[in-house]
Amino acid sequence: MIRNFIRLVFAFLAISILLFVASFALSESLSFKNYKEALEYVKTNQPNELDIGTVRMKPSELLSLLSEMPAGSELHFRTKWNGVVISSDDDEFSAKDISGSITLEDIECLISIMPNLKKVDVSNVRKFSNDVMIPFIEKYPDISFNWHIVINSHHSLSSWNTAYSSYNEPNETVKITSEQAELFRYAPGLKALDLGHNNITSVEFLNYLPDLEFLILGDNPIEDCTPIGNLLHLKYLELFSVNVTDISPLSSCTELLDINLSHNQEITDLSPLDSASKMERFWGNKMPGISEEEELRFISMHPEAKIIFHGAHATSDGWREHERYDHYRWCFRHHKWISFGNPLVLDE
Repeated sequence: MIRNFIRLVFAFLAISILLFVASFALSESLSFKNYKEALEYVKTNQPNELDIGTVRMKPSELLSLLSEMPAGSELHFRTKWNGVVISSDDDEFSAKDISGSITLEDIECLISIMPNLKKVDVSNVRKFSNDVMIPFIEKYPDISFNWHIVINSHHSLSSWNTAYSSYNEPNETVKITSEQAELFRYAPGLKALDLGHNNITSVEFLNYLPDLEFLILGDNPIEDCTPIGNLLHLKYLELFSVNVTDISPLSSCTELLDINLSHNQEITDLSPLDSASKMERFWGNKMPGISEEEELRFISMHPEAKIIFHGAHATSDGWREHERYDHYRWCFRHHKWISFGNPLVLDE
């Protein structure tokens, strides 16, 4: 019995040694004086996995090494390039600390040699225009890119922003059009968006922003609000002074807290909002299509809410005088959305 035990021990040791040797053969760890020496080694030995440790090589040189290895091979490295340290194990890359210039060809090299890469931040590289970046990011759908989206000459944002406001006033001369608004689809993480006082007729771009919690579209020539109905987590909506006649899509926005539909002449039925059981405020000033009977019915459906039907203008009677006003202004100022109810550092 002891002999059998000894045999098992020796067998286990033998297998362990074989596995160690095999793994060493598959994954080599070597150091090289320079790129040329490494390239010569790779061409001659064709390793399936190679760890070259810390080196001084450009992404293009590292890609050249990997390209000479058999298909599906792994190249492990750590290098300093243009002032930043990058590694084959990194899952993020930021160009913000780059000391030299950077091109999309460089980014493609990084994507090829960094298999774990999931986030790329080039928001500081303003030479990457919309025309260049849009086809580029569509080429790599599994990677999240932060880039500078130019809406028009007065409006822009980073694609990782979660809150954005155009800060337009009623007399604004440079307004965002429907075509320009389509660019917001490339900032899919947006949760708060203020596009009041613009020239937007279509809101189809909202179909790409399903996580919106806050939306201002007041004073835009919008006729169809159907895409708003897909915003299932929407809590704040300003849709005053638009051309909407049918608000039935809003019936699915059951989490709404604040709703302002003032100055909409053709709306006659508010029943789609009956499902907004959490509603705390509703402003419906100067809506001649709403009968007195419908007003009373609507008020009875929301006995706990503050409802204004006969104010002087769209935001009279304290619409802006609410704790959530300071909340969303902070978020737009910092381009970062924090959901209602969570604390803010208002003096930051």
